[in-house]
Amino acid sequence: MPFPVKFSLKSACLLFLLTAPLFADDQTGQYFLDKGNVYLKEKRTETAIQYYKEALEQNPYNAEAHNNLGELYAKKNMQDDAMEQFDKALELQPNYPQALSNKSYVYVQKRVFPQAALYARKALKIDPNLGSAHYNLGMVYLLQKQYQTAIPELKLAVRSFPDSPEVYERLGDAYVGQSRNEEARAYYWQAIQADPLDASARTKMGDVDQAMGDDKKAIEQYKASEDLDPSSVEAHYKMADHYEGIRDWDNALKEYLLIQSMDEEQARAHKQSALIYERQEEVGLALYQWGKYLEIVPNDPEAKQHVADIRKPLLTKKQVEELGKPKGTSGVPPAAPALQAQDNSASANNGTTVAANPSDNGQAPSSAPTTLSAPPAGAFPTPTPSTQLVPVDLAQPSPTAEIATIPH
Repeated sequence: MPFPVKFSLKSACLLFLLTAPLFADDQTGQYFLDKGNVYLKEKRTETAIQYYKEALEQNPYNAEAHNNLGELYAKKNMQDDAMEQFDKALELQPNYPQALSNKSYVYVQKRVFPQAALYARKALKIDPNLGSAHYNLGMVYLLQKQYQTAIPELKLAVRSFPDSPEVYERLGDAYVGQSRNEEARAYYWQAIQADPLDASARTKMGDVDQAMGDDKKAIEQYKASEDLDPSSVEAHYKMADHYEGIRDWDNALKEYLLIQSMDEEQARAHKQSALIYERQEEVGLALYQWGKYLEIVPNDPEAKQHVADIRKPLLTKKQVEELGKPKGTSGVPPAAPALQAQDNSASANNGTTVAANPSDNGQAPSSAPTTLSAPPAGAFPTPTPSTQLVPVDLAQPSPTAEIATIPH
């Protein structure tokens, strides 16, 4: 039985009054969502986050706002916050393929590969052409070194993201894993074409060129990578490796010192610098670098033994010098140690007072000294001071001056 007209009009008015604020909130929420999407495309992350939060304040049931906010959290490595937003989106829309793919991405970041593959496949079951899900599944295989399986998935991702340098770079990585350098080089080149400022792709392309025996092209890519990203520790290591390979120790040392200036905790840079200083016979600077290395890697027994071996001649020199210094508080220098006669016959002409040597006749020295005649002039050469350097208790020189002279 239909409702009376009068009742229906009252009900409609009441329904409108009750739902009007909801419609207004939904429209306002959509406005903030659209603004957030604009800033997302412009890669203005913080502004986009604020708009998505405002959209959810107006309408907490907007699955797209939850999903997009989660994407930005994931890019900022806020993995738990991102997962919370994706779960909320899937509570509202259980078959939301992009949210499923994004959950897969977070699991890839966490290296939880079974879950990452599970959610990527769920997304692809709903949308077989979803490029992000193909990419995430490809990354699952790539990170587990299943290169043959990763390549088809990454190629499908390229169809959805033909301008993405990251996808091309990952394809290059997969081909490197199979030692297929020609294909790897082609995809790294595609990555550079998509983004000429991609320093990482240039470094990897240099590695491939070097593996293919083209050192000239390799060094060009390494230098380009350094120029694009002067703070890239990896690029400086590549250059240092190249210079060491051609035995250009000075330039290799400059690279290692640059690395230290960017990150003092780079143990390898300290170790290699120490070895180069040893080649250049800069013992003090070598010990300084070894000391820095052992601060970072204190449990390296080979390095500790090597440093002890370097210090041995220095310690011996110190001990020798200490023998000639006065001891005690009386100011009287100690007696000099007995000199071993180089020629037993010469001792017969010696007029100096010396203690008897027990090794001459096998008897203990007598209490009375033996008086010998004075030696003729020039019988013994004047001792020449040793030229050995550096007692080890002195402070080691700082390499600051060396770093300051490096050209920028």
